[in-house]
Amino acid sequence: MTITDNIVATFGLDNAPVRGRIVRLGEGALDPVLHRHDYPRPVALLLGEALTLAALIGSLLKIEGRLVVQAQGEGLVPLLVAEHSSGGLRGYARLADGAAAQLANANRVPPSELLGAGNLVLTLDRGPGVAPYQGIVALNGDTLAACAEIFFRTSEQVDTGIRLAVGELVNGDAPSSWRAGGILMQRVAADEARGDTREDWNRASILFATVTDEELIDPALGADRLLYRLFHEEGVRMDTPTPLDDRCSCSEERLTAVMCNFPRDELRGLIEPDGKLHARCQFCAREYLIEPGAVGA
Repeated sequence: MTITDNIVATFGLDNAPVRGRIVRLGEGALDPVLHRHDYPRPVALLLGEALTLAALIGSLLKIEGRLVVQAQGEGLVPLLVAEHSSGGLRGYARLADGAAAQLANANRVPPSELLGAGNLVLTLDRGPGVAPYQGIVALNGDTLAACAEIFFRTSEQVDTGIRLAVGELVNGDAPSSWRAGGILMQRVAADEARGDTREDWNRASILFATVTDEELIDPALGADRLLYRLFHEEGVRMDTPTPLDDRCSCSEERLTAVMCNFPRDELRGLIEPDGKLHARCQFCAREYLIEPGAVGA
């Protein structure tokens, strides 16, 4: 049986200089992240797009590391973070004071209004001892996908097309579930064998532009069938999918190591009546009870 949800897969076109990735997210990777914090709908939609984008870009990497998509602005959502690491996804959005009330009855709000003036930051963190790679682009696009396209075009000098879609699946009286889909395609550079690839890229881009949000999140339309629907004239080939899941990297050990760097007086002031330090992961909402002695308090 072919797995159609919570996957990322590479694809290529035989008759055009295109390589890409397709992502489908559902109950195992996206839905728990968005339901965990009960975000207002416009914020949940934007975070879902960021998680899909993190999976697309993270799967491009040929080296192990944590890919972080971070949007920082001055709007109702001053911070948006989505991470991809070895197939695991986690995300978090910070709302400004009063933002939840302002967005309570809103359906969709443009990213420019939610995030405000600021930057989209893409970071590859390879762990201790290795300097992270970081790319920054202004939040000037009308969508998160458009901002990412600008980054690839200006910072990486690679023609890139990105489509992201997020929505809710409603099934009678059952609780709704969040779904997302995304496609990233890039132009392969010209060489002696390929010659000038601009015309072929333009033809593929026209086909790519026909994909709809409904197709990207339709649970009945598998990733392979969607790619065939878009690019069958170009000889599309999709590789074996890689699974994605909802996975947080927090741990008591990591949290304790961070808190050891806090001033001792500050830590003592945080000790609760039960004699422990209470800490909550902003991503997965897991709560930790830390012994003061473990952090020198």
